[in-house]
Amino acid sequence: MAVESSTQLSLVPCRKRSRIEKDLDDLNLININELPEALLLEILYKLPCQWALQCKSVSKRWYSLISDPYFIRSFIHHRHCHKFGEFSEPFTLLLMRKDNITHLPSDNSELSLDCGRDGFDFLNFLPRARRNYRIEAAFNDLLLVCSEVNRDGFCEYYICNPFTKEWLMLPRPPYMSMGRTAAMVSFICEKYYNYDKDLQECITNVKYRYKVVCCITSELKMEIFSSETGEWSSLVVSSPREFGPIPHGVACNGMLHWVNDNKGLVVFDPFIENAELRYIDLPFEFTKHSFSIGEFQGRLRIFQFLREALFFSVWELEDYGNKGKWCMKHKVYLNQMISEHVMLVEIAEKSSRQIEFLAFHPKEGELVFLQFRNYVVLCNMRTMELKEAGQLHRSEILEQFLRARSGRFFLLHEPPVQSVFLLGQPSWPTPIAPLRLKFECPLDC
Repeated sequence: MAVESSTQLSLVPCRKRSRIEKDLDDLNLININELPEALLLEILYKLPCQWALQCKSVSKRWYSLISDPYFIRSFIHHRHCHKFGEFSEPFTLLLMRKDNITHLPSDNSELSLDCGRDGFDFLNFLPRARRNYRIEAAFNDLLLVCSEVNRDGFCEYYICNPFTKEWLMLPRPPYMSMGRTAAMVSFICEKYYNYDKDLQECITNVKYRYKVVCCITSELKMEIFSSETGEWSSLVVSSPREFGPIPHGVACNGMLHWVNDNKGLVVFDPFIENAELRYIDLPFEFTKHSFSIGEFQGRLRIFQFLREALFFSVWELEDYGNKGKWCMKHKVYLNQMISEHVMLVEIAEKSSRQIEFLAFHPKEGELVFLQFRNYVVLCNMRTMELKEAGQLHRSEILEQFLRARSGRFFLLHEPPVQSVFLLGQPSWPTPIAPLRLKFECPLDC
C-alpha cells in the first residue's frame, strides 16, 4: 500500500491542478497535425530556412510536405516578396590560412557554422573527420574540399553543403594514379534556382550540372569531372599564348577564369565539349604591381594595387559577351581614407605593405574587403570610409619582436590570407544528388 500511495503523490496542490485541468478542458485546443495544409504551409514559410529544414524530422507528413518542389518554390518566393526593402541573400566569408579558417558572416546571416578553435570544425561531418582539409573552391553554398590521405599526394575530393551537411565523394582523378600533381583545381556549378523579380516567379533546376576541373599546366591538359556522367574525362587543350602556372579560378557567366601572369586572363568553358582556351587582355600594361580578379553579380572585376603610388583601382569588364571592354569603377588613394579607428588610418597612410586585397562584396559594388594586418576591413570606395569587419584567427606564432641595430623594436606580422572563399546562403540550400550509376539513363534521355 505504501508503494501504491507514493505513486499518487504530486508537488502540485490538488485544488490548483484541478483548476488547470478545468481551464484546459474549456480551451478548444487544436493539434498542429490537424491544421489544414494551407495554414500549416503559411506557418512554415515564415520560419528561418534552417528551422524549416529541421521540421522535416517531425513526421512523415512534414517531411513529404517540405521536400515537395512546390513548397521549395513557394518558400523562396515568400522570402523574396515579404522582406522589407531590397532582398539580399546573406553570405559567409571564409578566410583560409595554413592552420586555420576565419568565418565572417554577413549582418543578415541566419545560419551558423560550428567553427571550433581553428575554424575547421564545420567540416566534421565529412569522412576522415578532422584532417587534413583544404578548401579548393566554392560556388554559392557548395564547397569543393580536398582531404589529404597520405604524404604521397593522394587525396580525396568532396562536394559538400556545410549547412545541410550533405556531401559526395568524387572518384579519384586520373592524374593521381599517374603520379602527377594538378596545378589548380576549380569548381563551377549551375544555380539550383533562379528568381525572376519582375514576374515574381521562382524556377528550380533540380537537374543542375556541375564540373570539377583539374588543370595540368605542364601538358596543357584538363581533367574534368561531370555530374552528368559521374566520371572524369581528359581533354588536351591548345593555347594561343604561353600557358604557365595559374592560381585558383573564378567562376563567372558559366565559365572559369584564371590569371596567367602577364599573358592576360585565361577563359575556359567546361560545359562545352572539346572547348579551347581563350584570353581576355588586361585593362592596363602589366607591371610588377599585384592584381587580383573576382566576380561581382555576373561581371568580372580586377583589383589593382600600386603600393608605391599609394592607391588601388577597381576595373570591371562590361559587355562580356561581345569581347568586352574594361571600365575603371573606382580609384582610391590610401591617404584619403577615413575611419573611426585611428589605427586603420595610420596603417593606410604609413604601412601600405601590410594591406592586402581579400574579396569584392557580393551585393554592394562600392564595398571591398581588405586585410589590414590582422584586421578584416570593409572599405567603401566611394566615401573612402574604413570599417572593421572582424579579426583573423591568429597562428601559433603571432608576432615576433626583433631588435634592430638602431635599438628600436619592429613588429613582424603574420602573412596574408592564402585563400578567400565566399560561401553563399541562398533562400533554400542546394541539394547534392548522388552520383549516377553507370547503368542508369543520362539526365536527358
